[in-house]
Amino acid sequence: MFGPWKKAHQVEKLVLEHLTQVRRTIDLFLASARAYVLDEDGDEADRLALETHRAEGAADDIRRKVEQTLISGALLAPSRRQILEIIDRVDTLANAAEATLDYLLVQRVDVPAELVPSICEILEFTSRIVDDVECAIHALFADKGSKSTECLDRIDSGESEVDHLERKTTKALFALDLEMGRKLHVSGLIDNLVAISDRAEDLADHIALVIVERAF
Repeated sequence: MFGPWKKAHQVEKLVLEHLTQVRRTIDLFLASARAYVLDEDGDEADRLALETHRAEGAADDIRRKVEQTLISGALLAPSRRQILEIIDRVDTLANAAEATLDYLLVQRVDVPAELVPSICEILEFTSRIVDDVECAIHALFADKGSKSTECLDRIDSGESEVDHLERKTTKALFALDLEMGRKLHVSGLIDNLVAISDRAEDLADHIALVIVERAF
């Protein structure tokens, strides 16, 4: 099904390197967010945030290498478009992680203790969703469309769970006896936290479209 891609080993290698670097970026983001929210260790959160920014920059460097390789004509035009769109969407996951840390740490969001378990649950689901993104893309390159579809289904399910947690956490937030300004500040954090799962769902929709296109 994905024969034309498999001929371009250099492209595949770079795309998977980029995916690995995006995964590293998100893992560092998750560790930084947990350090801040759960451990209340701002210094460690800041250290991990710096590592997150460096990892995101390295992912950008690899993405540019992929683009340069494709521009040089490594694949046929339709395959180049598919790869570029996938790698751009993967990159948005790292961008969302970086933006969330900027919001959390630069603004020093004061997270109510009552919401910490729910926020950590959102972080855990985010990690699982990124696992499934990796699964889907590796299966795509391995010419295992059915396996990729299974991973996509889990992304959709995970994103639905995150949506549920977002609503539950936001409802709990506004039920607390806090100043409205603080509530809005924390609400902005929740919006940022769920952005990764939203972008993963967008990526999953695109991968599903690629599977359909390549089947004909």
